[in-house]
This record gives sequence, C-alpha cells and structure tokens, in this order.
Amino acid sequence: MAAYAQAVLDPQEQEQIQDGLSAPEQKEAPPPTPENSEAPFGERLLDVPHEFLSRRLEEYSRKLDSFLGDPNRAYDSTGSTLQIRDHVTYLKDGQREGKLEVHANISLPNTQNRLKLIFQRGLEAATETAAERDIRNSTGSAQVAAPGAPQDTSYYLGLKTLAAQLFGVALSAEAGARMTRSIDPYVRVRAVREFDFSQWRIRASETPLWKRSEGSSAASELDVIRPLDAQWQLGFTSKATWRSTTDYFDLAQIAALYYTPDKRTATTFELGAFAPSDPHLDLTVYSVTVRVRRQIYRDWLYLEVTPQILYQEANGYSATRSLMLQLEMLFGDRYL
Repeated sequence: MAAYAQAVLDPQEQEQIQDGLSAPEQKEAPPPTPENSEAPFGERLLDVPHEFLSRRLEEYSRKLDSFLGDPNRAYDSTGSTLQIRDHVTYLKDGQREGKLEVHANISLPNTQNRLKLIFQRGLEAATETAAERDIRNSTGSAQVAAPGAPQDTSYYLGLKTLAAQLFGVALSAEAGARMTRSIDPYVRVRAVREFDFSQWRIRASETPLWKRSEGSSAASELDVIRPLDAQWQLGFTSKATWRSTTDYFDLAQIAALYYTPDKRTATTFELGAFAPSDPHLDLTVYSVTVRVRRQIYRDWLYLEVTPQILYQEANGYSATRSLMLQLEMLFGDRYL
C-alpha cells in the first residue's frame, strides 16, 4: 500500500509506491536504456548485474501490466517480478534480528500470461497487511498480529492461474506445495473486487486456503481509501481470518494516513488493533507505526525505515519499541 505530488493520488499507485512498485502501467516494452559505458563506474557496477537478472527474468515474458495491489505485496502482480527484501530489526534491549525474504512471480507467456509460477516464503505472507508484516518482522512471530497464524517460514512453489473476471470480480486459483522433504500441498482461491463510492476507493477480497498439514482458512479483507488533497490520503483496513485449527477469527482494524511529499518518498502514519474473536484469550495487541519508504536508486532499490510501538495485553500493555530497517530490490523488465 503513489502518485506525483501535483496530482491526486490514485489508491493503486499509493499501494505500489509502498510496495516499491511505483512505475505506472506500461503496455509496451520500456525504451532502451543508455549504454552502460557512458555511465559512471559506480552506476555500472550496480546496473550491469541488475539488468542481466532482470532481462533473464523477462526473457519469455515481455508484457508489462500494472500491479493490482494489496499493500506491500506483489502477490497480485500480473507481470513477472522478483522481490528481495532484507531487513534488520533493533529492539529496545539491544537485541538485533535480521531476515531475508524472496518472492517471485514468473509469467508463462505461452499461456498468454494467464499462468504464473509463484515462489514465496510462508503462505500467509501473500495475504497479510503491511501492519501484520511489520509486527511479524519486529517480533519474529506472526502470532502477535494474528494469534492463530502458523509459524511458517518455509518456501513454497506453486502454479497460479488468472481464472476470470465475473461481475467485476477478479478470480484466481493457485496450487502448489512446500519445498521440503515431506511434501505439503496447498490450494488457494482468491476473489478481488474494486469499485468507487463517492470519493472513496473500495477494495474487497476473499481468500480461502487449504493446506494438508493445517486444514482450511479464509481471509476476508476490506480496504477503503479517500484522497484528502494532492499529498495526503486517508485509509482504513478491516480484516478477519478464520482457521479450522482454532475455530475463531483473528481480527484486525487499521487506520492509516498516507503522505507523499514527492514521487520518491511515501510516509505512512498508522494505528492498528488486533485481537481474536474468542473473548477468553488475552491476546489483544495495539500498534503505533510510522513507515517511511524512499526510492534511493532508480526505480528498483528502496530503503524503508519503520519505528514501531506495540502494546500487548499479555504484557500488561507495556510499550515494546523497535526500529526496523529494510532494503528492497525489485527485478523485472519494468525496472530496467
């Protein structure tokens, strides 16, 4: 979950700049880049390996589509993308934690780009909100933001089909398995509907998931965004995830204020509340987050700084402070 400061922000583009996917939709191949020999040595040192991998990734997939977007995710991308995130989190007690995440969507052009290979770490990472992702990264546990969420850091390989558009709803289906010695298959279906109401942009999604080792689940999400002026947007996200393993809902409510002072920077001020629907569980969590994302090199290298404060019922609502630094690289033909 941007546009230029001179224009009212489009919600899809706002989500894209927070994803690092800020380039507008392109229907043709991008213009050729200048010869690397004319660039300074420092730029060539970065550009040459990046262009090599990007061209390989898009060797059989030249169609560039817009990114449909959930905040901070490329899962709904209709083009080929390789996303690498490396983050380090500093906690109040001096501890430091780091992790590398890789997510790849590879279009298969001989199927008219309706089939995609999906490579991802953790199945639920594809449908988590930006707030849930940041809490998971800062605490090392998905269960803080979603109490019933599995501790899943395995890599999965799947095949996704962009099934159809029915009554304005985009449907897709995906099937694959965990990449370990013990095969753990899964099947996921996703339905997304976008529409406008007055000055609000509304996006609703439903994502049922079945996994052999964990049973079934379903994530329901509603996002509404309203532009306030050329630089500010107001947004709300409501999410409920049901799992057969717990038989209750993990609930999330997020309010966010987006500020984009220029085309290279996006800042989010965010308040979040997370709790299970079971009132007997003392698992309520509140979060206060500031997320600053800066395009630091061309349109494929981003730095994100995220200070965050968590208030957990299980800890007597004492403040837990953290600071996360994240470097993100994006590969694909659109980033050449």
